[in-house]
Amino acid sequence: MDLTNIIDRKSTIRTLPEPPTHVKQRIAQAADELNRAGTMAAQVEVINEAICKFTHILYQRDTDGHYPNFDKVTQRIIIPAPWGSSGWRRWGLRHWEAGTLRKILLGRQARFTVKQRPPLFGYSDRRYWYLNIIDYPNYESAQNWLMRGAITLQEWRQTL
Repeated sequence: MDLTNIIDRKSTIRTLPEPPTHVKQRIAQAADELNRAGTMAAQVEVINEAICKFTHILYQRDTDGHYPNFDKVTQRIIIPAPWGSSGWRRWGLRHWEAGTLRKILLGRQARFTVKQRPPLFGYSDRRYWYLNIIDYPNYESAQNWLMRGAITLQEWRQTL
C-alpha cells in the first residue's frame, strides 16, 4: 500500500480543504522515507482520525438539544460506524481496516476491568454498537477518552 495514499485519506476524512502543493510535496517526501512500520503507523492515524470524526458527529445536538445520531435510552448508535459493515467505506477505510478496528474494540470490551477507563464504544448482547454516554456524558469527556484511548500501533500489530 502506498503511504502517500494513506496520508491523503486522513486529510479526506478530516474534510479539510486540499493542502497546498508544497505541503503535499513535503508529506510525500517524508512518506517515502518511512519503512513498513511507518506505513502501519500511518494506517493507525487514519483509523484514529475516523474514530475522532465519528465521535464528534455522535455528540452533535439537534436544534432542540437532542442527540440525533444515537438513541438516548438504549445508547444505540444509529449512524454507520467506521468499523461497521455499512460504514467503513463511508469513513474512507478499507474493509480489512474496519475489521481490524472492530476486533480491537471488541477485545478492549472483553478485557475491561473495573480499574480501567471504561470504553467509549461497546457492543451489546442484543447485537448493536452503543455509545457509553453514562461514563462520557459530553463531547469533552469523550475527547479525553479519544486522547488516552486512541488505537495504538502495538494493538494494531497484535490484532493483525
